[in-house]
Amino acid sequence: MLSRFRNNKYNREKKGCFLKNGAAMLEQLIHSFDGSCNPIRMYSEQDLNKATNDYGWDGMIHRDWNSRLYKGVHEERQILVKKFEAYSRSSMDPLELITNEVAISSNMSKHKNVLKLLGCCLETELPTLIYDFPTKGNLSHHIYGDGESPPWPIRLKIAIEVAGAVAYLHYAMPKMIIHRDIKTGHIFLDQDYVAKLSEFQTSLPIPFGKTHVDVEVITGTHRCMAPEYAISGRTSEKSDVHSFGVLLCEIFAGKRWSDVLNWSMENDNNAANLCKTYLEAEVLEEENKKQVVECAKLIGRCLKKNPDERPIMMEVAQSLRVIKSL
Repeated sequence: MLSRFRNNKYNREKKGCFLKNGAAMLEQLIHSFDGSCNPIRMYSEQDLNKATNDYGWDGMIHRDWNSRLYKGVHEERQILVKKFEAYSRSSMDPLELITNEVAISSNMSKHKNVLKLLGCCLETELPTLIYDFPTKGNLSHHIYGDGESPPWPIRLKIAIEVAGAVAYLHYAMPKMIIHRDIKTGHIFLDQDYVAKLSEFQTSLPIPFGKTHVDVEVITGTHRCMAPEYAISGRTSEKSDVHSFGVLLCEIFAGKRWSDVLNWSMENDNNAANLCKTYLEAEVLEEENKKQVVECAKLIGRCLKKNPDERPIMMEVAQSLRVIKSL
């Protein structure tokens, strides 16, 4: 009798979560994309517990500010399971963040350089998201972690692919969408080192006829933030460009931005040209000389203090493709 009561209570709780999460997701899709999305699959909580071996620690491959990513196997296919933490340090509504990610990811999932959203589970307290499994893991692990360091041509290829994905986010959606947290930790790699942009929880659209949005809650990774966003919350396509400039420097230098800054101070270099100076001193070789010099110039343009002086992402993507041909 007690066991039946517990089972009934558990089933009621699952149904309640399903209805609450499903309604929030539908509302976000209607608000952002008029209800449009690419089809995604529904997974049960039981499916994911089995796939991840009950979310064992040995299966966790990455941790972010409000989620943990687990390697799983479902129907003989490797999957990436994103489990959200109900209590995080953020003041933002976690359900709103997750449904925003679903809305944008599902509409971006056909882009070859976006981490493909396969489906979700609505039976958990917060929705659990399921993605294609990125075999080579997280880019940060390869750039300044213990992973295999990619050679220069692969780094340049990754930069081109991420630039294309961000440009698509800016210009190929019904409204321009600003990512707001572009960094190595939000980029994954498949078995062929193809880059996959991810993490759209805090991304936001720019209203028609507007060039920017001023937000009250500033989110993201401080070292990657554009100065106007970090100071006043002003968000625009140019704030993403600045973050992408930091990303480029980290990809090409193989170091965190803060480490490049420290190197600059130790060597008495002008901070304005620090990335150019660092790349030419530490990365440049005879076979990649032209590409390194031009990449350094492009990074400098992306990191201009005045946002009006920065290029747009379509220009950045085109410039990187030209650099590859040098």
